[in-house]
Amino acid sequence: MAQRGYKVLEYDASIDKGPYNHPNICFHKKFVGLQNSDNMTTLEAIIENNELDSALPNILQIDIENAEWDIFERIDMELINQYFHQVIFEFHGCNPEEMLETKRKLEILERINQCYQPIHFHFNNHGKIFYCRNLFFSVTLEVSYLRRDMSENLMHYGYRKKGIVEGFDFPTHPANPEIPIRFC
Repeated sequence: MAQRGYKVLEYDASIDKGPYNHPNICFHKKFVGLQNSDNMTTLEAIIENNELDSALPNILQIDIENAEWDIFERIDMELINQYFHQVIFEFHGCNPEEMLETKRKLEILERINQCYQPIHFHFNNHGKIFYCRNLFFSVTLEVSYLRRDMSENLMHYGYRKKGIVEGFDFPTHPANPEIPIRFC
C-alpha cells in the first residue's frame, strides 16, 4: 500500500522499529487497546492524531495475537464504520472445542457483521489444525470485510464456493499445505 502512494500507520509495541522502511509508513511503538497509556493508544486517538478523513477509503488491518476479541467486544463499531471502508482481521483462537469462548466470539463476529460484509476468507495454516467431517480447519482465520453500504453492489456476483484464490492466497507457513475452503 505504501508503494502505491497510501499512508500506512503501523502500531506495535512488541518490536523496536517497523519491519519496512518507506516514506509512506509511519511506525508507532505502541499497542492498540481500549485505553491510552505509555505503551498503548486507542483507535479514537489514532484517528484524531493522524487526522483520518472519513471520506477517504481507509483500511484497518488487525493482527494483534488474540487481543482482537477483547477489543472488539467493547469497541464502538459505529466509529470503525465511519472511518474504515475495509477491515482485515487475523482472528486467533477459533477453537470450536472451547464452547464458552466460541459463543463469545460468535457474538463479537455478529457485531462486526452488522456493519461489515465478509468478502474474503482464508485459513492460516500455521498453528493448530483440526480435521473434522472430512475437512481441515485452522484455529486462525484471515477475514477481509467491506462496509455493508459498499458491498451491496458486489454481492449480486455471489460467493466463492470453495478453493484457494490463485495469486492471492498464500500459505502462512510455506512448509505446510494450504487448507482449502469448502462452503456447504
